[in-house]
Amino acid sequence: MTSWLTMILTEEKSLSAARIECSPRVYARIRHALRAMLETYLPDRDIRIVSEVSRNDETALPLLCHITEDAPRSSSSLPVLQLGPDHPAGSITLTPESALTNAGDSPFLRVLMSETTESLGLRRNIRLLLDDSRKTRLLISRTQAIQQASLEKTQTIQKLRVSLRMLAARNAPLPPEPPPPEQTEPPAPPPVVPLPPEDPVPDPLPTPPLWFRAGRRLKRILRPRPSLPVLPVQEEPDMEESSPEAVPIPAPEPEPEPEPASNPTPFSVRRVLFVAGEPDTPGVLYRCYRNAAAVRDAGFEARVQACAAVGYDDIHWADVMVFWRVEYSGHVSTIFDLAETENVITIFDADDIVFVPHYARVDMIDGIRSIGATEERIERCFSEMRRTFLRCDQGSTTTAELVFAMHSLRPVVHLLPNVYDMSALQRARMALRMRGEPGRVNAGDGLVRIGYATGSRTHQRDFAPICPTIAEVLRQRPEARLVLFREPVTHRPVLLMEEFPSLIPVQDQIEWRDMVPLEELQDEFARFDISIAPLETGNVFCEAKSEIKFFEAALSGAATIASPTGPFQRVIRHGETGFLADSPTDWYDALIELIDNPERRVRIARDAYHSVLWPFGPQAQARRMKLVLTSMSGDEAAALAGETHLARDRLTPAPVPVIPPSRTLFHHDALGEAPVTVVITSYNYETHLLDALESVATQTLPVLDLIVVDDGSSDGSVALARTWMERHCDRFNRLILRQSIANAGLGGARNIGMDAAETVHVMQLDADNILRPEACKTLLDSMSDSTAYAYPLIACFNEHGPVLMDMSADTHRQPGTPELLGDLPFNPLSLVSGNRIDAMAMVTKWAWAAVGGYYVSREAMGWEDFDLWCSLAERGLPGHHVPQILADYRQHETSMTNASTEREAHKARVVAFVQARHPWIRLSAERAKPRKS
Repeated sequence: MTSWLTMILTEEKSLSAARIECSPRVYARIRHALRAMLETYLPDRDIRIVSEVSRNDETALPLLCHITEDAPRSSSSLPVLQLGPDHPAGSITLTPESALTNAGDSPFLRVLMSETTESLGLRRNIRLLLDDSRKTRLLISRTQAIQQASLEKTQTIQKLRVSLRMLAARNAPLPPEPPPPEQTEPPAPPPVVPLPPEDPVPDPLPTPPLWFRAGRRLKRILRPRPSLPVLPVQEEPDMEESSPEAVPIPAPEPEPEPEPASNPTPFSVRRVLFVAGEPDTPGVLYRCYRNAAAVRDAGFEARVQACAAVGYDDIHWADVMVFWRVEYSGHVSTIFDLAETENVITIFDADDIVFVPHYARVDMIDGIRSIGATEERIERCFSEMRRTFLRCDQGSTTTAELVFAMHSLRPVVHLLPNVYDMSALQRARMALRMRGEPGRVNAGDGLVRIGYATGSRTHQRDFAPICPTIAEVLRQRPEARLVLFREPVTHRPVLLMEEFPSLIPVQDQIEWRDMVPLEELQDEFARFDISIAPLETGNVFCEAKSEIKFFEAALSGAATIASPTGPFQRVIRHGETGFLADSPTDWYDALIELIDNPERRVRIARDAYHSVLWPFGPQAQARRMKLVLTSMSGDEAAALAGETHLARDRLTPAPVPVIPPSRTLFHHDALGEAPVTVVITSYNYETHLLDALESVATQTLPVLDLIVVDDGSSDGSVALARTWMERHCDRFNRLILRQSIANAGLGGARNIGMDAAETVHVMQLDADNILRPEACKTLLDSMSDSTAYAYPLIACFNEHGPVLMDMSADTHRQPGTPELLGDLPFNPLSLVSGNRIDAMAMVTKWAWAAVGGYYVSREAMGWEDFDLWCSLAERGLPGHHVPQILADYRQHETSMTNASTEREAHKARVVAFVQARHPWIRLSAERAKPRKS
């Protein structure tokens, strides 16, 4: 025991002073031997051995371990090494006089204490290890003595050679002997230590507990590498460590070699473990928890575990391990060794260039000085992360710049951007709704707030170039306010204000907000009218920063001005979804434009919201994650995933949905959360509108939103809709009546309704059609998180009642049965020959935004829904068919289909327009065919 304990203490390089407590009997037996070994091998450590009853220095030195041979009198929060015959039941007997009991929480000890054949063999091996420890140390000592003697003999030979050369040259007296050449001198022997130490643990990582460090020494016994022979247990079990009736344990029989298979089963990824190197920082939410949710949405299993808490059970469970910002250490080395043994694929993930040590300079990373760190400390951190990366099989990161930087170390790197989750989206939109109707200029208090949402004291040099411009804008626009953040308790600003004297004259226009937890950040963004995101352009570290500040501001309805780094240039369409500003003049012009033009500010924020809804959403991340994990399941799967990935990269980015100008005529918001919004589009449908409204009111969903979009009607539709809404406020969570400024056509009207919707799922309904009561709930229940749209069976009717199948109709249905629309199961290939899905469908807002919404063209009006299904098919976004009649389609002479779409001249224009947008379709019926009434 003394030799094992000394071996453990020898490796603890950071340990300078500690105490070891022993019960009186153990203290009397081991203190002399243990003290002698400590003085021999650890003479510079202040390690005191004290008796449990006589100690009087509890606060003088920290407790290293507690050794006792008595049964514990009370539970301890520390791991305890217990030795002796008086111990609790279930402990592990090492010798007839001693036992080891787990008083902590160790996966290793749980396995070791189990009553299995393997654990009994392991316990014997542990005993052999302890018995052989002294012999091993003696051999090491003798080997070092031999090396020392060999070195002395080599030095003597060198002296003789020098003397012989000098005598041959008749030079006297002999000169002082030169130092022996380094090439011929053997390496100096290492200091006399029991075992070579492992890599030191970096400062910021917590020191593992004693039981973990001791268990790590026994790693090869617990899980030997396949290349090492496993010693079979030949001994009979001891009576103390077996059941009352001891049974001999036979040696394991050799397993028969498997016959070579012609088609071996490929490796299949099922479970992913995210290992967080910085579990207490905000980044763990973006890179671990949200990516783990994406893994689960993609159909796999996922867990998140802090690096220090990863044990063998976690490694054995995982097929893939993702190491986010993990610094290399002895513990991490052990994780990789076990992962290699278990055939686990390893991925290094980073959201900054933290794997290039020579970037750790103040002139490149200003945050080093701002947070009080040193270049040496950050360089050491980057070096350890680089070592972790080099042990991994692949990489993953957030931006194209980081992918490029990672490719120098690993050929396979996956681009997985930072994304939002649904709770962040809901919180952002609710905070915006509390300010008024989203997408509309709300007066509020008349101030225009310019927010800088920096969460750490690392952006001094980012803000410095624009600070004088901000001060000048505040001076010229008294209604403007600069929103900055400070620490909640100390009220110390996150920005070091002494470096920005230009803000002193306008300090009365600075609003100070306390920093909030990450889950409340969207509330703060919703207070901004303008969000600024300055970064050092040309700085390789800043150029790789992700787009978080843009998409989080967009979710909460704030317009963004950002520096033109690579990631911002790719996601911000200058003047359309935000502004890119590099010079002070650019920043000044953009700020003044957004302050002085509230309508444009709101429009830019709206378009920015639509542009980020899909690419930075959880649905898109789940699709990316599915490709990443599928590519690891064999050659064919990798090839198919690569083909899909490359094809998606070649797709032209979708435009931002066109939202025609409109006015709000009625707005009611109870500030609740509805699962579905019904959008009714109407144009001169006063005769039928009331039927559509009543069908929505009778839906079985208890909480519902309703939006009516009038496309410039000239009849009494608007007055009817407004009166009906005023009388039904209690039925709906949100009620909105919007009217287009000018007749925009069906696509424009639908886009107005989709823009006004604040739910993920939106049910489309034309004002001359009807929903059955269970329509919304049934369609909603049929959709998964990845379903883009769902459509039902639709029965046709006219003024005489249900429309029946024609006797001459070429169909599989019997003549005389009800005529149905949308009666084919979902298959994108069915769209090649024509539209098979009616517009009455439940569409997700993220899917609508992903393809640029409904097209807006009065010249080709009528096939907006068909075009939307084709666009979704091109991006692999699935629909779902519900084979249940949930809606009724009214056939009449004044329907848009008969009045416009199915007219010869107009039909030709529609066909040409849609085929130009989707060249892969081959319509089987291009001639006009009005629906009967």
